[in-house]
Amino acid sequence: MKDDLRIPLDRIPDEGLDVNIEIKPDMLKVEDNENLPLSGAKLTGRLERLGAAKAVFRGRAIGELTVECSLGLALFPLPVDEPITVYFQSPPSAEEVPEGEVECEEADLEVYYLRDTDIVDLVNPVRDQLLLAVPIQPRCPGECLGEDPELCRRLREGEGIGTEENIDPRWASLRGWGQAES
Repeated sequence: MKDDLRIPLDRIPDEGLDVNIEIKPDMLKVEDNENLPLSGAKLTGRLERLGAAKAVFRGRAIGELTVECSLGLALFPLPVDEPITVYFQSPPSAEEVPEGEVECEEADLEVYYLRDTDIVDLVNPVRDQLLLAVPIQPRCPGECLGEDPELCRRLREGEGIGTEENIDPRWASLRGWGQAES
């Protein structure tokens, strides 16, 4: 299978289609046409038809994202190995949209609509899953890679980052407030 994350529904045989695609950064463009900082990535799994206009992909996205440490502002590689399960179906017509309360099933939570009604487009689900793999506050693995390793150490251990000389004299009387007496 060629390196394309958009697969026509009619190319998926009844027995399913094995997917093994090298993901290039320009395949997963993000806002403002910026490339995802991704390297050595691939998508593996199986794409199966579930009906005339339905399909499911189950697999994994594996690779390395370059992220910025939240403490030291250093860039470091973050390995990712994320499971992906996504269902594809035609968009519902206005008559098919239920009114009132609706109970969602697992498949309803991971649905993407078929593009042009006959294209399974894996770009958005793969990009979304890779971006969700990045922690809210990524930190350098092991030793700090930033410009000020001592600052990173103090932040990681929960120590203050200011010095006594930097305290505004108007707040000096509150210096010991909230500390338990021993």
